Amino acid sequence: MDRTLRLTGRGEAGKAPDRIEIALTVKGENKDYQKAMEECDKLVVSLKKNLVGGGFKEEDIKTTDFRVGTINKYVEGIKTRKYVFDRYEINHSLEIAFDFDRKNLAKCVDILTDSLAEPTFTINFAVKDSDELKNNALTQAVEDAKAKAEVLAKSAGVKLGEIVLIDHSFQQINVYRPRAFNASYEGAFMAKMESASMDSINVQDIKVQANVTMEWEIK
Repeated sequence: MDRTLRLTGRGEAGKAPDRIEIALTVKGENKDYQKAMEECDKLVVSLKKNLVGGGFKEEDIKTTDFRVGTINKYVEGIKTRKYVFDRYEINHSLEIAFDFDRKNLAKCVDILTDSLAEPTFTINFAVKDSDELKNNALTQAVEDAKAKAEVLAKSAGVKLGEIVLIDHSFQQINVYRPRAFNASYEGAFMAKMESASMDSINVQDIKVQANVTMEWEIK
């Protein structure tokens, strides 16, 4: 029976964010389906125009999701209680992304909170080259596994032989991205207060954690 030593190494890499991604949603509502679509489209066109007018590139504003749903209301009668159709709801989700810049972030937040589209939005921070982070985390995970194996082998009085297994999958990589804040239109005042002090934001590094399982022959 072959004797082996199997263990998992863990690695972590971090980098300051160099990209801002703002996910936002615009809603249109109406009892008439066509009017709901037209309302939502009108608001999105207006918002895009404001962003482009503020210096942002139209090609950096992209649709990420588009959903059509219905909103029902509860009706209670003398003998019946039921939900009935009230109106259509159109949700148009977009993302605007640009290089990390506090002034541009503040400007974008001001445009969103002043917009008649009344979007809800979330601000996330990212890195443009996430593969570099993942590769660094994987390298550290392999080195960690090797160091642990050498300690265990020495303690057990055996020697490491050939590597017989390296197991890794994308599910073993976790990316942790800091988030500035979520904002609904009702929270627009808070968002504007945040945007006024963007220069004081000290964003955490983007962190990537990876696990790699390795197995050696032992002699």
